[in-house]
Amino acid sequence: MPPLPKLLMLIQAVIFGLLMGSFLNVCIYRIPKKLTLWGRSFCPHCSTPIPLYRNVPLFSYLIQGTKSACCGKQISLRYPLIEFITAFISLITIMHATSLTLYFLWFVLFMCPLIVISMIDFQLKIIPDTISLPFILVGIFVRLYTDYPDITGALKTSAMGIFIGGGSLLLLAIVISKLKGTDAMGGGDIKLTAMLGAFLGLKALVFVFLVSSILGLVYFMISIPMRKKTQDATIPFGPFLSMAGMIFFLYGKPITDWYFTKMGFGVNPMF
Repeated sequence: MPPLPKLLMLIQAVIFGLLMGSFLNVCIYRIPKKLTLWGRSFCPHCSTPIPLYRNVPLFSYLIQGTKSACCGKQISLRYPLIEFITAFISLITIMHATSLTLYFLWFVLFMCPLIVISMIDFQLKIIPDTISLPFILVGIFVRLYTDYPDITGALKTSAMGIFIGGGSLLLLAIVISKLKGTDAMGGGDIKLTAMLGAFLGLKALVFVFLVSSILGLVYFMISIPMRKKTQDATIPFGPFLSMAGMIFFLYGKPITDWYFTKMGFGVNPMF
């Protein structure tokens, strides 16, 4: 592809990512409150409707000096951060996609829901069923499109990912809960794992479990001083499962190729 059209495509992906990030902020705020996702954006402090010219992703935050124009209260850093992260992920996804259709499917239907799930779980320690359950079905359809015409293989891949992935995490949660005498893992994590299994298949789950555990451990060690102050020892696992799923989709093959080569196995059984 000539350099200029490719550059324009990348710029368009960033712009689309910023717009999607703005919508994801609406989802993150409204879904836990059971508010409708449609309608104009409004100030979370005073509920004043936000005009379009003050609702430009990322730039409105910078132009307004990090404060709401209607009531002067501080705008959460979460809003521009989500917009930036979504734009960045959009850019990386289109660089890895082999077609615009696959980019759209995987970015909008896989990456974006994981961003919403991660932020809601990180803030409130819940994973809404209204996201994870419908997107288990969406994952099956994306798999069917990706693996077409091997419909049987696609259904088998998703089904095994859903039932073995979600089932293994459910079994682990039951065992640990029995040993500890308390809930060791929320049901949201189990449904999220089933969603990841639907999109990525069974072979991805070993990678997802390992990488998410490493990411969770790193976060646990870094956040020790903060947790001592707040006395909150619980850690949301959804963001780390989501991050691991994204990493597998984008870089799973080169990472596992390197690992199996270094270990002397040669053949990568995950791809």
